[in-house]
Amino acid sequence: MKNVHKGLKALGLTELEARVYLKLLEMKQSGVTKLAKAVKITRTQLYPLLEKMIEKGYVRKVEHSPAIYSVIEASKMEAMLEKWLSEQTKLVKEVQNFLKSK
Repeated sequence: MKNVHKGLKALGLTELEARVYLKLLEMKQSGVTKLAKAVKITRTQLYPLLEKMIEKGYVRKVEHSPAIYSVIEASKMEAMLEKWLSEQTKLVKEVQNFLKSK
């Protein structure tokens, strides 16, 4: 699990966002109050985190009253991971080519 947490951070999630993502993945879906208690942060801290995670594409908000949150489908996360890996591979190749030219 530690490597998964580390991988999520490499994808651009903050330490706290990674904790929220993993807890929400475990819970399947949750309201803010229950999720905040599970992650041991306040609801006022959690709301902006969830909004950022929605913007980044890792979490989705289910229209419900009160709102329910869940992580994106595994296939979408897998596609995001593949895109990230492809971008990282391109960067490494560019650096290698640059170094070879020197």
